[in-house]
Amino acid sequence: MQKYYLINLGCPKNEVDGQYLEGLLREEGFEASPDELKSDIIIINTCGFIVSAQEESINAILEAVRLKEQKDFKLIVVGCLSQRFKEELVRELPEVDVFMGAGIENEFRNLLRKIKFEGLKGQECFFSQPFARGDYSTGNRKVSAPSAYLKIAEGCDNRCSYCTIPTIRGPFRSRPLEDLIQETRDLVNQGVKEIILVAQDTGRYGIDLYEEKGLVKLLQGLNSIEELRWIRLMYLQPGGIEDNLLDLVAREKKILPYLEIPMQHIQPDILHNMNRPGDERMLRELVQRIRTKIPGVFLRTTFMVGFPGESEEDFERLYNFVDEVRPERMGVFKYSPEEGTPAARMDGQVPEKLKEERYRRLEKLQHEIAREKNQELVGETQEVLIEEIHPDYSLGRTGGDAPEIDNLVIVEGEQQVEIGGIYSVKIVLALEYELVGEIYHEFAQ
Repeated sequence: MQKYYLINLGCPKNEVDGQYLEGLLREEGFEASPDELKSDIIIINTCGFIVSAQEESINAILEAVRLKEQKDFKLIVVGCLSQRFKEELVRELPEVDVFMGAGIENEFRNLLRKIKFEGLKGQECFFSQPFARGDYSTGNRKVSAPSAYLKIAEGCDNRCSYCTIPTIRGPFRSRPLEDLIQETRDLVNQGVKEIILVAQDTGRYGIDLYEEKGLVKLLQGLNSIEELRWIRLMYLQPGGIEDNLLDLVAREKKILPYLEIPMQHIQPDILHNMNRPGDERMLRELVQRIRTKIPGVFLRTTFMVGFPGESEEDFERLYNFVDEVRPERMGVFKYSPEEGTPAARMDGQVPEKLKEERYRRLEKLQHEIAREKNQELVGETQEVLIEEIHPDYSLGRTGGDAPEIDNLVIVEGEQQVEIGGIYSVKIVLALEYELVGEIYHEFAQ
């Protein structure tokens, strides 16, 4: 049996793609290997979104090329970087056996069969229209963690001026509701307790398939799956959050009071040049509406500093907004001019040194808010999903913390806990990005 080694890079949506590719590999009779040098094929699932992600992907490809000097294997590069820079990569990396773009289920399956039965002769390339189908098959996706991402749509129609996603991934395409319900049931049958909904714009789900927004209906369907304990919403764009969605989150215990809403900025001119709707007043009203309808909500957002034309006054207004609104969870990043985007051609590009200064100021405020919000949890009891067990402690997350980007909870002492269990934990200590607690009840109800 031929063996494969998969390197998955990039965002949670890319992670899901990698799991689908692994499902196809298993269906075609390939076996996972823990060691690159014991593999017959190495697949690198790349990210091409921003410069740092591109560099990570290129470095992974170059490292695999170096390994080919020690071991004869087929090197397959797939995903966003391939889709975005196909001509350059094909020209500069002849050592790569196969380049494939994004949304290549049928092509990937056919490639695996060719490797098994015919072999490859020279470099091959497959680039289809990005996700023309908008879906993968759902039957053979395997996960090992108690949480799993559910990609409910592909592509994006928003055309933010700094973003390359529509070029790479194509237009917004929802997946059929029935497929999503079935995939979730399959994941829950594997022991998954938390489903995290992701897309480029989760709030638009269903509008292309059903001519109306279908997120509430999807959530109601997921909520009815008995063994599923947590449902988390991410990538909600601020312009499309309606009261019926907020009412559902407030009403249903399984749907976590956690909303990720990337705001990016608050100044109307900046948002206009970003090709994003809204202004400071709209965003303030949105935050107030959410907090009124969902008491105790954990609001996560992101802000960008250094977008072309951002003045010192613009930044100060953004800083003051964050200081006053104090989001429970927040990410800060610097604007990166991406090749081929309208923003990269705009006048008023902010010097890198000034971007860095603004980034550090807002990041410092972010740390202050994080400490404050965590301190408020000391003495409270939180439901915690256990993800790792060690001899003297366990690691998990509260419902207010998404994987890899928010707090970890350190549950002290030897406990009779299990991975995937959800327990009541009393928080006894708060650090900047960690909470320390102890089991309060054996099982949360």
